[in-house]
Amino acid sequence: MIKNFFLIFCLFIPNSYAVSIVKGPYIDNLSDSELAIRYVLDSQSLSWLGWGEFPKCDRYVIPMVPKVNNSVNVYGIRPGKKYCYNVYLPISASTNSYISSSSTFTSFYDESISSFSFVVFSNNGFNSDEENVELSSSVASLKNDYMFIIHTGNISSSGMIDDTDKKFFIPFLNIINSKPVFISPGPQEYGDERNKAKGYKIFKENYASYHSFAKNGLSPHYYYVDISKARFIFVDNNSFNDIAAAPLLVAGSKQYIWLEGVLKYSKDKKWIFVVLNYPLYPSASASNDIKDLEELFIKYNVDIVFQNGSSYYLRTKPVKYGVYDDKGIIYITLGGSENYLTPSYDQENIDTNVEKKVFLYTNIDGDKIDITAYDYSLNQIDRFVLNK
Repeated sequence: MIKNFFLIFCLFIPNSYAVSIVKGPYIDNLSDSELAIRYVLDSQSLSWLGWGEFPKCDRYVIPMVPKVNNSVNVYGIRPGKKYCYNVYLPISASTNSYISSSSTFTSFYDESISSFSFVVFSNNGFNSDEENVELSSSVASLKNDYMFIIHTGNISSSGMIDDTDKKFFIPFLNIINSKPVFISPGPQEYGDERNKAKGYKIFKENYASYHSFAKNGLSPHYYYVDISKARFIFVDNNSFNDIAAAPLLVAGSKQYIWLEGVLKYSKDKKWIFVVLNYPLYPSASASNDIKDLEELFIKYNVDIVFQNGSSYYLRTKPVKYGVYDDKGIIYITLGGSENYLTPSYDQENIDTNVEKKVFLYTNIDGDKIDITAYDYSLNQIDRFVLNK
């Protein structure tokens, strides 16, 4: 009896000789039909992913070839269902394995369900360790019905993976193991490097090695995600911030042509959101590139732009071409960084401007969107409701 108990105990508790996970697991991509789970081991090893509709977490088992950086694609999930998964790793000098990590997730809704929630934050790469712990705790304490997280960039301060581990993967593990984080890359993902070759090398070897997101566009630079009747379009406009390694986003460029095509075929969507890093409005730049992008958003009826920039939280009124228009676009700036120039703006076009680091909890219910901004201590800073 004791022997049997000890054997079972070994199956679930790692010993000092067992391989272990050093990053993740985290959900890298999720839709209403598939997902990708990633994790990094401390050494090259076999591993297995068990998954299934909750609570049958091992209904299916996917074996992985020996490697350190693992990305597991799972197909055949159904919309709006709760699933769970286990990551199994071998025990050294044994034929047994143990459960290294477990979590749950809910697949995205299809168009038959029109109510869902998500969280938005940014710039954790510039936060102190204490601020990131506080932010993670506050986001985790929200109602668990939010399905995913949007990030407007700068998940680290240097672009290097050790820094990203410290600023993102470790403090937010309790979230990213069950919620996908869709990111619009910031300049720090390129190491804030103006040299094209150096910036591309930093991006490719660090950020791009651990993120792939949706299988469209040129991920992880730009891509889109659909949930219910909403489309979220993530673009990389770091070229506006003189990051030479970033893909161009000017009229005629590959990214611009892709973006216009995605917007053109979004007419059946109830909500259209764009997520980017360098702020369009208010902006420290008056370049034609920014004007061309605004023209594109107006033409195809973008509802809200989530953007990075400056040290404040700012929400505009609906605007077109810098002027209030009740059919215009709402721009929401999630600051928290001094690395962006503070632009001038027309106060008449601003609804809220607060010198606070915030995150957003957003609920969409059919034709209504309800957005609440909280500081890291979970104090409400702003709230607004928009009906279409």
